[in-house]
Amino acid sequence: MQQLKNLKFVILIIVVILILVIIRNSDQNLFKQDIKSAIEATKNNNNLLSPDQLHELKESWMVVNIGTSDLPDSIHVEHSIKIPFENLLDQTNRKILEGVDGNLILYSGDVATASKAWVILNQMGFKNVFILNSGGNPEELKYKFQPDTTARLEQDSI
Repeated sequence: MQQLKNLKFVILIIVVILILVIIRNSDQNLFKQDIKSAIEATKNNNNLLSPDQLHELKESWMVVNIGTSDLPDSIHVEHSIKIPFENLLDQTNRKILEGVDGNLILYSGDVATASKAWVILNQMGFKNVFILNSGGNPEELKYKFQPDTTARLEQDSI
């Protein structure tokens, strides 16, 4: 009798775990893409488009401005919408993004914001997502390196 009671307890635990696994796998927000392909795209800058490359695209495309500022005057596009980064995954905005035919081009004045949005959309299974690079490397150092001459490390060891 005791063994039958223990067996019921074990079966109950297995059923609960099975239900949790099914719920987890049916979640729409799980990452769907292989992370290695995303890493490869960022290493080779395959996820970046310049304004010139954008205008040379033969396929249809839509620019999504996820930043707080408008597109610069140097980038003239007909197909663009503005979705704040904070509202990118709202149900209505997701339907808009899923309905885009062709390439999805992300723009933000802050490249880090566009990169975050690219990773999120890429991992959610969106295909042909790119970042519009308006030019220049924001990580590039703009100042000449000058060491601090007031610190004398060789005297600290005395």
